[in-house]
Amino acid sequence: MSRGVRWAAGFILMTHGLVHLLVWPGAPLGAPGSDARLRWNGTSWSWEPSWLPPMAIRTVGGVLLAAAILGFLAAGLALLGLPGARRFPLLTSGTGAVCSLLMFGLSWPGLEPDPSEFATGPCLSTAVLGSVALALLLRKWPGLLRGWPRRPVAGNLPGAPPPTNRTA
Repeated sequence: MSRGVRWAAGFILMTHGLVHLLVWPGAPLGAPGSDARLRWNGTSWSWEPSWLPPMAIRTVGGVLLAAAILGFLAAGLALLGLPGARRFPLLTSGTGAVCSLLMFGLSWPGLEPDPSEFATGPCLSTAVLGSVALALLLRKWPGLLRGWPRRPVAGNLPGAPPPTNRTA
């Protein structure tokens, strides 16, 4: 991958990670002084049994949010070439994407003012997770895009005599 593409992907991942801050604590909407905000109100349709306190739901949401932000920031810095971080770009971007998807799954119905305004986040996280899976698949089977399995050349067949360099 060229340096320019790596840098662009790194900045996109870092921006995607920081945009998660719109979920919590949120961002003001509309006119200054208005109380309307893009945010998560702390409720969840999937994590609200009667015995689970709301503070536990907020804590799990906060941990998932922090892991998603840190994962995407570390992945972006890895693609930018930060020593130490550049050893784990797939691990950090995969962790960020999984935590982001779990966080959106937890907080989706509680997103205000309308959950559809946050629809880009899970789509980008799914794309990142898919690209991580594709990179891992291509690392495992490098010939996958070149017409794998490769057919043996005539001189490389089992039992064939070794090639000679005689021209006369």
